[in-house]
This record gives sequence, C-alpha cells and structure tokens, in this order.
Amino acid sequence: MTDDPILDRVLAIVARVSGPGRTPPDAGPDTPLGDEGFWLDSLDLLEVVVACENEFGTVLDQASGLTAKALESVRNLAQVIRTQVDTC
Repeated sequence: MTDDPILDRVLAIVARVSGPGRTPPDAGPDTPLGDEGFWLDSLDLLEVVVACENEFGTVLDQASGLTAKALESVRNLAQVIRTQVDTC
C-alpha cells in the first residue's frame, strides 16, 4: 500500500485482473502491466480499463490521455485517472 488512494485502488484492480498466478510478489506502482510484470495481454488491459472506469466513474480514452504509455505501469494509469477525476 502507498499513501495514494487512487494508486492503491488501481493496483488492487490490476492485481485482481492478473490473478495470484501472475501478480509478482513484489508488485508495486512501477511494476509493468505487460511483460516482466503482471503479464497482462490486450484483453486483460481492456478489463483493467473498464474496471477503472467503473471504479472511478470516468471514461478513459485517447482524449483523456489513455495511450500506450499510460498502460505501461500502474503508476502511469493512476496518473491518467487522477487527471480525469480531478477535472470532474
């Protein structure tokens, strides 16, 4: 857990989607969502995005900053969400 509630919630969503078999024991905000991290594929990433949209009551798309870079780590995704939540 961190001192950042948005980051913690995104990390929990990613860990739930990835499941215990793919969640690294030392997973944290900078753990990659793809290879060498949570090992999420494109379908898993879509599930994470939809779960985050539901959790935070926002829409994540390219206009909101959802880019390939945003999907590299939990921290990057949390930053996009934070920007959306702060502007609502």
